[in-house]
Amino acid sequence: MNKINTQLIISFMGVDGSGKTTLAKNLLQVFKNSRYLHLKPYILFQDRRTVVKNPQNQKKSSFIISLIRLISWFISYQIFFQQKHKKNIYIFDRYAHDILIDPLRYKHNLSYSLTKYILNFFPKPDLWIFLNPSLKAVESRKRELSYKELKRQSKDYIFFFKNKKNVLKLNKNIQKKKLIKIITKKINDLIT
Repeated sequence: MNKINTQLIISFMGVDGSGKTTLAKNLLQVFKNSRYLHLKPYILFQDRRTVVKNPQNQKKSSFIISLIRLISWFISYQIFFQQKHKKNIYIFDRYAHDILIDPLRYKHNLSYSLTKYILNFFPKPDLWIFLNPSLKAVESRKRELSYKELKRQSKDYIFFFKNKKNVLKLNKNIQKKKLIKIITKKINDLIT
């Protein structure tokens, strides 16, 4: 593999149970100069995430809290990507734009249009990896969301990626080894 002189941002997106975390962590073994991040860099605050058993049953925050949260994410992304790091490939398990598809998970209470506008200022991934296996396969892996919610989010992800560039869409139920091979090839193509 060639040495990268600049940073490369890779983002895995898809519904819960689509395989984002598994594939992202597997890529760390393939690309030794990579770093795993979940959703955002934790610059301003420490990562205090906890597993939310039912993300759709949370109450939304106020408009102000939602705005402050999104702005703090923006600042974290900006500071992180301005710093010099030893790693050159950043593999995100979800990205800030996930808030458009699943606002309840983040207790987000800004309008879609305002959120989308603010997200335009965020650094963009060099490669979006959209995992979209069948909903039946997803249901067998993880049961955090109802079938109706999985279907809605799946449609919203498809819409989100419809006109995006630099998207690797993986919507078949392919074996993990083959998926890693496809993703590795795409990343190597970006590097060279």
